[in-house]
Amino acid sequence: MAKRKKRSSEDIYYPVPVDFSPIRAERPAANREVVKRIVQSVVRVAYSLKPPKLWDYNGNAVKLKAEATPEQMETAMHLIESLEPKDAIEAALASQFVVTYIRAMEATSDYGSISIDLELFEFGHKVLEALQNYRSKGAQQISVQYNVNQGQVVNIKNVKTGDQPVTLDGANT
Repeated sequence: MAKRKKRSSEDIYYPVPVDFSPIRAERPAANREVVKRIVQSVVRVAYSLKPPKLWDYNGNAVKLKAEATPEQMETAMHLIESLEPKDAIEAALASQFVVTYIRAMEATSDYGSISIDLELFEFGHKVLEALQNYRSKGAQQISVQYNVNQGQVVNIKNVKTGDQPVTLDGANT
């Protein structure tokens, strides 16, 4: 008879499914415990949930129950999953974005004004930029657009260097 692994209070308070794995790279499988802890931390911090209490005031053990709702767990898991982290750094950046996004949305719904926590949205955008820079290894991004104007093709190239994009206008052909 196999021994059943004892569940920690974190596992009960913030239940993450056993098969959840947002890291979809061709690399070796991610450490499931690490991924689970990342998701639990995201949910706890994003929704300002209290750490689990193991004992009551009389010194008796407390029966543990889920603190996070299934909706909160699903929201955090789906947001992290949608960013498709490929390693631990990307998972950390994804979790930063998710915490920031959830906090900003909750603050906005609490006050009914988006200007209250505009800094949170700006920080979330910076985290996504950092994730993109990490994924592209800081490589320069070049986008080419072809605009047709009365039968003439105008080639416009946007070369992003530093903070300001440089626009080069091509010759009409």
